[in-house]
Amino acid sequence: MVHALCLLKVVQVAAGPHRGLLGEPREASVFVGFGSGLYHASMEALDNEMQGARGEAAAPRSAAPAGAKAPAGRSRWVRRLGDILLIAGGLVLAYPFWSAGYAQVQQTRLDATYRDHSAAFSTLAAANVDKRPRDVPTAEIVRRLAVLYGSGLKAGDPIGHLRIPLIDLDRLVQQGVRGSANLDPDRALLRNGPVHYSLTPLPGAGEPFAVAGHRTTYGAPFYKLDRLKRGDRIFLETPYARFRYGVAKTTVVLPGDVGVLRDRGYALVLTTCTPPYSASHRLIVWAVLESATPLKKAVTTPQ
Repeated sequence: MVHALCLLKVVQVAAGPHRGLLGEPREASVFVGFGSGLYHASMEALDNEMQGARGEAAAPRSAAPAGAKAPAGRSRWVRRLGDILLIAGGLVLAYPFWSAGYAQVQQTRLDATYRDHSAAFSTLAAANVDKRPRDVPTAEIVRRLAVLYGSGLKAGDPIGHLRIPLIDLDRLVQQGVRGSANLDPDRALLRNGPVHYSLTPLPGAGEPFAVAGHRTTYGAPFYKLDRLKRGDRIFLETPYARFRYGVAKTTVVLPGDVGVLRDRGYALVLTTCTPPYSASHRLIVWAVLESATPLKKAVTTPQ
């Protein structure tokens, strides 16, 4: 009972007006509870202020994810662009390898065609053996055979095997397309291998027999052409004759200098771009004829 009366008194005193240390009146306050669990009315306002502050602080944090979408989107595009550039760079670096593979496939195809043409020409040439006059010089026989073989050639047809042992070259030369005189034959044919400038005669039919080849791509058949020196041997075998040439000299000219295709005194002219990986000039290898031998199958009657 005494304890209850004391508690009632404390509540009444707390609820009523009272003064501070200097006697000034103070605002009424209400406490509810006991000990550390007492609650003051002013705490409610404080709680409201703290909750409002927390709400204002939380608003920017809740808006942050929406603002972060732009950097994420940009990063995706950057990654995609990086992947595209990486793939493109890989293709560029692999270009010499896959172009060489393409050229090898085309050379295999040309080799099969060459064997067929060679067999067909042997039959045709043998049928004309009896029509030739006796005691004809070898050079004249080769010339006539060259004219006969050339009459059936079309652009892209194989002419013969070009071999240069010093630089490990062994490629089939194709007949080029007819057109304006320049040092840049048909590029599509060049992807298959060396190409004959069709405005120049075939081997044995006149001078010079001019051939162009790639220096750095599509198997780079003429990559080491600059290593040839005076006296080095070059061989060419066609369905009608076998030729041996000796290198006379090498020169460098501009791409527009087509005079090299009309220069007499040299039986063979090889051209390619120089320096490597550039088309600013043309490297020219000049060679003289050392021997021309008609193939037996082209000058004898089949038994």
